[in-house]
Amino acid sequence: MVIATVIATVVRTTASEPAPGLSPTLVSQDATQAAPPPDPAPPATPPDGPENGVQAANAHGWELIGGDEFNGGLSDKWNRYDGPGHADAGRRSPAAVGVRGDALVISGDATGTTGGMAWSESRRYGKWEMRAKFPAGDRQYHPVLLLWPTEVEWPLGGEIDFAETTSASKDVSFFLHHGPDNAKESARKKIDITRWHNYAVEWTPQGITGYIDGKRWFASTDPDTLPPGPMHPAIQLDYVPGDGSPKPTEMFVDWMRIYA
Repeated sequence: MVIATVIATVVRTTASEPAPGLSPTLVSQDATQAAPPPDPAPPATPPDGPENGVQAANAHGWELIGGDEFNGGLSDKWNRYDGPGHADAGRRSPAAVGVRGDALVISGDATGTTGGMAWSESRRYGKWEMRAKFPAGDRQYHPVLLLWPTEVEWPLGGEIDFAETTSASKDVSFFLHHGPDNAKESARKKIDITRWHNYAVEWTPQGITGYIDGKRWFASTDPDTLPPGPMHPAIQLDYVPGDGSPKPTEMFVDWMRIYA
């Protein structure tokens, strides 16, 4: 029996969908990197509220142990994707990932070329929080903040999408993938994704909890849903083809922080 507490709509599903293609060829941070288009440029301090907003880390006293503030460039602990896109649709290019105005920018163009990157260090249990701003535009681009398995292959290794949305929506979803059939626990919350929000996930031996702006909105304590091994954070703008060509778009992340 799934034990879940959410302040949102919750759905459990089992799907035989293809792997999300989150393990393409990676290139190191040292590889040649073309900057995304220069406009529009976000300021270093997000304009939609206090500089860092309400954080789960502050509310719950988490101990900071690492991360990336994206001040002046990417940490060398990131590996940018270089290969086929999500479910082999489009392409993930290192050139679609860059830093502008002390914020990470991942762009997607009209051909389905987009980007993503994975952190090179993994943990079993911990807390992760990111301050992000998603676009409002084309449903064919899906921004995702997630944890991906490092040692156990997907889907057995699980997947935690602690913030995922279609670019044309005004809501955000949480997906906890688990098991050989890629079963999912999910929740959806209506917020304005075009403004800066802090998205966090806490993973302990007792369960998984999701937070938005310091407030819990997802929790699962079913041991059968928990990942079996270490995971690492990743940030992606996934291309999911629809009718016609996608509209060029961008997603922004102000910082990514890791806590014990």
